[in-house]
Amino acid sequence: MVNVVKKLVFMGFVFTLVTGLILGLSGCTSKSESNEETATKTEESTSKITEEKILEVVFVPKITGIPWFNAMEKGMKDYAKEFGGLNISVSGPAEADPLQQVKALEDVIARKPDVIVVVPNDTQVLEPVLEKARAAGILVISQEASSIENADADIEFLFIDRVGQQYMDALAKGMGEKGGYAIMVGGLTVENHNARADAAIAYQKENYPDMYEVTSRVEGSEDVSQAHDTTLELIKAHEDLGGMIYIGTNGPIGAATAIQEKNLIGKFVVVGTAVPSQAKPFIEDGSITSAIIGSPYNIGYVTSYVVKTLSENGMDISSITEVPIYGETVADGKVITFHADSEVTLENIDSFGF
Repeated sequence: MVNVVKKLVFMGFVFTLVTGLILGLSGCTSKSESNEETATKTEESTSKITEEKILEVVFVPKITGIPWFNAMEKGMKDYAKEFGGLNISVSGPAEADPLQQVKALEDVIARKPDVIVVVPNDTQVLEPVLEKARAAGILVISQEASSIENADADIEFLFIDRVGQQYMDALAKGMGEKGGYAIMVGGLTVENHNARADAAIAYQKENYPDMYEVTSRVEGSEDVSQAHDTTLELIKAHEDLGGMIYIGTNGPIGAATAIQEKNLIGKFVVVGTAVPSQAKPFIEDGSITSAIIGSPYNIGYVTSYVVKTLSENGMDISSITEVPIYGETVADGKVITFHADSEVTLENIDSFGF
């Protein structure tokens, strides 16, 4: 009897021990599964936050309220609507004034956006304030400022040599490949405008030896009235002036009104960058000989693509191998270049959409 009792006690002890081990292992498994589930949820949450991160992007153009930058703004915002990840706002000067642009940038920096996209009126004047922006942790992406120092990347929408050739070929054709000409830029400190002018002059010297500049370049192509008045002053001062190149979208419009007033249509050649919808009546009557422009809407669209792609790839310029619409892209250092310009003709003028 005693042996039976001992045997029953021993079996009960074994059963209790085994049961405890099973329950313990079950508890460990449950806890492990719980930890794994928590880790998975944390990763999913982090991933979701990353995916839903909206970059605050402020576009600071040279001047607000003109057709070119209005269309560019729309292109930037439409890309953001289509692909997400970007919230685009605009802040800039009411005039093409470097100091006003500095003030606008100071105000933007105080808002602490993620990215500033800026088209400088004067690269050198803006360098200190852009340095301040970068020190505040804001990504700076410039446009039309390939030599800029205080930017993480620069976007160029023209191959400079190509557009210089486009301008000069059109001017030479209108002038019969001989005679005096002049070039008007938006401002003598606007880097990209002056680079285009330099390219046009270099191309002229190599290809049209019977043409020459009657004066050093002048500014005013961002203002219709200034372009109008300066064109008339140059015509009066230089009897051998047969045509002009206007780099800046308001220049050809001002020049065309001056040509109309003086009954010089067909006698004075106006070539330059112009908004198609503005230029249409002047192209129709011949007061603008040739307009060459890219689509600012498309350029804005591509700009947002570049901002989004660079931000997702740690500002690695080599991550931009091509861009929407234009395809061919050259990435060199921190400069990303594609070519957007084409000639505006009566046949294609309504296709630009602005």
